[in-house]
Amino acid sequence: MKTLLIVNGEDYWADYFPEHRVHQCRLQNSRWHLREDGLWVLDGAQWICVDAVLWRLGAVRPCAAHRSALEIIRLSGVPCFNAASVLLRGYDRLGMLSELREIGLPIVPFSVALGDRVLEREQPQFPCVIKVGNLHGGWGKARAANAEQWSDILDLAFVTEDYATVEPYIDYEQDVRCLCIGDEIWAMSRRSTEWKVNRGMAEPTLIDVPTLLFEYSKRLQHHLKADVLALDCLQTRDGEWFVLEYNDIPGLSGFPTNVRESLARCVREHMSNIS
Repeated sequence: MKTLLIVNGEDYWADYFPEHRVHQCRLQNSRWHLREDGLWVLDGAQWICVDAVLWRLGAVRPCAAHRSALEIIRLSGVPCFNAASVLLRGYDRLGMLSELREIGLPIVPFSVALGDRVLEREQPQFPCVIKVGNLHGGWGKARAANAEQWSDILDLAFVTEDYATVEPYIDYEQDVRCLCIGDEIWAMSRRSTEWKVNRGMAEPTLIDVPTLLFEYSKRLQHHLKADVLALDCLQTRDGEWFVLEYNDIPGLSGFPTNVRESLARCVREHMSNIS
């Protein structure tokens, strides 16, 4: 019986792997040890030898220990879903944007500022959106409708040493998330009471996958060699599509519950190849 380590994530995952020993840990409290006899994780008072990892740590502030744990998994050769090398490529938001740009997807135009008072050199067109650092779930993001609001945001951004990106605000017609798991793909349109769709009371609606977004999603999945990913896109009032970002540890809420089984099946197929 093989041991599957689930890092963070939802409590229900253990039910999908009855044929394996499943241990769920929180990365914030875990201890890792890579040595000749395998990859070990301290779970409570017991050291567990790990055969595979389902990494579900998403939408949190990343720290150096998170990246180190992924590098340890990568060095170990233990299967991870997504692969540790895939998760490391999108670990930082700038790296994620670079991957999108590298394969020619139409990302929202942006500028990047790093260093003391560099943001003051920006001359944005209003309304605009500023995103500070490598945060998720709507945190660290603000919209400026005029010069006065922009000045207030600059004052707040001054206290951080993180980089910041500045991009135009898009008054969208559609906000669509495409979810790829293996060869399957779903699409969900989202509406929210706030301009940040992932912070308000979003109303998800399953839709047919737009042809163009199907092509974008599959191109990115092939490029990254990802088992699972989500691609977030906006359609303007003029019908033009822009890619906001991709997520290699996507949440599954709003999609049919059978997407869980699809992800579990993908993990089981990979684990069946472990000698």
